[in-house]
Amino acid sequence: MPTLRVSIFTMALLCAHASVGAATATKPTELARVAILEFQDNTGQKTYGWVKTSLPDAINSSMKDQFEFQRAEVAGAAKSAEKSRVSAGEVDSQNVSVFAEQQGLDIVIFGNFSYETKTRKAVFTAEVYHHKGKRVIGTVVQQSKLNNDVFGTIDTISKKIVEHIYRFSLDLTEQQVVAKTEQSVRLLVLVPTWTNDAQKKAAVNELEVQKKELRKKYPAEFLTIFEFFKVKKTPAADQQQIEGFAKSRNDAAISDWLKAQKVTNAMIVFVSDNKVSLRPVVEGNSKPPVTYAVTASAAEKAGTIDAAVTASGMGVNLQKTTLKKDPGIRDRFSLAGGMFLLAPIGTGSDKMSAAPGLEIQALYRAVNLCAFQLGAAASLHGSWQKSYLSTGDEDFNLQHYTALAGPALIVPMPFYRSLEVQVLLLGGAAYSHLEKFKYVDTPLTFSGVNAAVSAQTEVRWHILLGVFVGAGASYHRIFYSGTDMSYLNTSLRAGYRF
Repeated sequence: MPTLRVSIFTMALLCAHASVGAATATKPTELARVAILEFQDNTGQKTYGWVKTSLPDAINSSMKDQFEFQRAEVAGAAKSAEKSRVSAGEVDSQNVSVFAEQQGLDIVIFGNFSYETKTRKAVFTAEVYHHKGKRVIGTVVQQSKLNNDVFGTIDTISKKIVEHIYRFSLDLTEQQVVAKTEQSVRLLVLVPTWTNDAQKKAAVNELEVQKKELRKKYPAEFLTIFEFFKVKKTPAADQQQIEGFAKSRNDAAISDWLKAQKVTNAMIVFVSDNKVSLRPVVEGNSKPPVTYAVTASAAEKAGTIDAAVTASGMGVNLQKTTLKKDPGIRDRFSLAGGMFLLAPIGTGSDKMSAAPGLEIQALYRAVNLCAFQLGAAASLHGSWQKSYLSTGDEDFNLQHYTALAGPALIVPMPFYRSLEVQVLLLGGAAYSHLEKFKYVDTPLTFSGVNAAVSAQTEVRWHILLGVFVGAGASYHRIFYSGTDMSYLNTSLRAGYRF
């Protein structure tokens, strides 16, 4: 689901959708080419032709509110491709790959709608194909009566399509999408001061000027604080308390209240008889204020407001997310710790028992190739083994401390990216310390560093936000002189991805 940005002014609020970070300048050639095709009408009734033609524009409008991308005019492209055996009206889940290749598309949205006489409702099915991923990355099915209700259904379909693209293109798990939606509300707050109704009315009028100027630059929706109270169903006591803070200019208390509403960016604005002062507050930290005269021109006010938003760093939260041709990677780094059970194998491990161990692993994801990701991993292992004679006496103690690093292959499950399989090929060195007790009165001690290799696999599940758990198996070999000391490991890990 797209993230929601909200901003309040003079007791007002700005909602900016689907912002994940700064929208850097993107070359048109880097933007994803998205084709939104007419949906196939399977109702058999000509009276519903308007639905077929309105769906693509409705979906495009919803996506444009949240993403920056390049819409491909498929109809014109199809006409010019006379040799193409696939046209927009014939695209389905079987031939969409061919169509995307022919038209040079990155994302194709297509589908159909039919009519069920029993329920007297239309069933809309929309599919989202990603050409780099070589697969349909999401399907949306919605029902609606074919009356005014259909417009709400089209909006719902659009939002769910956006959610699928959002998750895949930004490499987000379902939990991360939900979390970013819940945690990413941004409010810019103008707190007016007034002693009578006339001054309060003047402050609200000033707000309308600011709304107008900000709409010119940011893809946002504006609400007054009073409208915000209604949307959030703020208790009457809280509303009165906030107005009291506004009258007393208690910006610290206002910031605390906004933070409790999951607002991380705020703009406290004081309105007096002759000037307006804007003080940005980002992540609870106050920034230097900027001011403009109440009698300033619209251009002067617009410049000052924009300067406050830009200088404080809030502007990046109001930009659209850019959809590029190649999906990105979010939360590239992960750190995990766990324990394993080491089972010796090979001729060099005669009479050696299984042993426990502890490990730490770091993983970095470097390249996203849609179906899988490539990265690098490093790990530290420590294990302690003891061997006993048949008499019950100690035979020897062996300790291993291993450091390994190498390439990693990560394969997220296609329709459940919270679950993934990892394959690691690592090389490094092992420090071994042996204490031998057999046949001697005084233990013999041997220590040394030897080359080591490991092949590892793990199934990892991201259970909540960046938290994950995993279960794995691996093969280790330490190259001692004259022996093939090898081990099989089973491990359990837990960690955090950020």
